[in-house]
Amino acid sequence: MPELPEVETIVQGLKEKIAGQRISRVTLNLPKIVRSDLKEFLSSLPGQVIERVWRRGKFIIIDLSRDHSLIVHLGMTGQLTYVSSAAPLLKYTHLTLQLENNDLHQLRYRDLRQFGYIRLVDSGQLKGVESLAKLGPEPFELTLEQFIRLIGAHRGRIKPLLLDQGVIAGIGNIYADEILYRAQIHPRRPADSLTPLHLKKIYHAMREVLVAAIEKRGSSVQDYVTSDGEAGEYQRLHQVYHRQGQPCFRCGALIAREKVGGRSTHYCPRCQRYIVYTMKGARI
Repeated sequence: MPELPEVETIVQGLKEKIAGQRISRVTLNLPKIVRSDLKEFLSSLPGQVIERVWRRGKFIIIDLSRDHSLIVHLGMTGQLTYVSSAAPLLKYTHLTLQLENNDLHQLRYRDLRQFGYIRLVDSGQLKGVESLAKLGPEPFELTLEQFIRLIGAHRGRIKPLLLDQGVIAGIGNIYADEILYRAQIHPRRPADSLTPLHLKKIYHAMREVLVAAIEKRGSSVQDYVTSDGEAGEYQRLHQVYHRQGQPCFRCGALIAREKVGGRSTHYCPRCQRYIVYTMKGARI
């Protein structure tokens, strides 16, 4: 699933290309991806100007001129690309928005597994949309002190906590693994056993990993592509994710893989030792 760096990369690319452009035509090939009134969706979009493209968590928000907004969630395999109108229409392209720049370009939504969706809402109602309202703060908006209070208030294991979109928005399986490796924290470590020093390491690792991933235009480990249809490059810099059985770049131990909170998890058993804690900093 595209996570914060992938979604942010798509948003940054689309900002430069589609802001200010008018939608002239809508072609919908798979109605079930639209999670709002279908008739209104098809009739309202033509003629609207795209005013702003932004991100909240793993969602792409496209603000339109008539006080409408499109909410796009890419699911597991969704792609949102800006392409030439003459480009071949790839299989599993479910929605095409023709843009009124001499009809030279289109915005296309493609999704192999069809877990993603698009929703049209009144812009004034965005804050009340449940999928957005329940999101936690953005990683880059948190100060260190806020992060320490936020994580320290929970008792669950640290990796599932990082994945919880209601706690922090945007982090998924790839970056939770990479963040905890950089911070040298075992993914099963209980959050309430972490000292302020541990939390400081996770906080800085979170910011560093996400910034680096955005700079490399995200991780293409499955179907993710940028708004240009190109692969990201951060997967080449993964330290643990999908590297099970390979030597750790730091210590040489073999990267392990196991389920934590129901999710496949990659870590170094030597750099990220699992220690049982009874209280803050006290080990058994």
